[in-house]
Amino acid sequence: MIIAISGTPGTGKTEVAKALAALMAYAYVSINDFAEKGALVKGVDRARNAKIIDTDALEKVRFADNSVLDGHVSHFATADVYVILRTNPDVLRKRLGQKGWNKRKIDENVEAEAIGVCSVEARELWDNVMDIDTSALIPAKAARLIYNWLKRKRFANDPIDWTMKGYEP
Repeated sequence: MIIAISGTPGTGKTEVAKALAALMAYAYVSINDFAEKGALVKGVDRARNAKIIDTDALEKVRFADNSVLDGHVSHFATADVYVILRTNPDVLRKRLGQKGWNKRKIDENVEAEAIGVCSVEARELWDNVMDIDTSALIPAKAARLIYNWLKRKRFANDPIDWTMKGYEP
């Protein structure tokens, strides 16, 4: 199984993805690192101080089975499950401020989170997308929730509900 962890910057993607990969004994793949090594970076947005990743090319990449993909564009990669981490915009603003981000970049990402850009983009491409609110979760707890949910769904014959709001194993 390939699991893509995506979301707005500051939602906890890297820590959750690493914790989930360790919990499942899966390989951890940083999409940013992969894009640089695989020549998928097609430029730099100087205004945003961000790399521009060729998401069309990313979608065509076939990652190894038993991998957890991490990155705010990982929802463009082909995977079996897409987990979009969501965070209350007020909490996200605080987290990004603690990282030392400038106001313009914070405002842009808080707005993207408020309108659910990653979640909407993922759902436009795939059917197997779920959201999890990390506003009050430590990464290990979020990873455990995802793991238990996936384990339960893999062995259950019931229809899959791809939302995790309020789910407790």
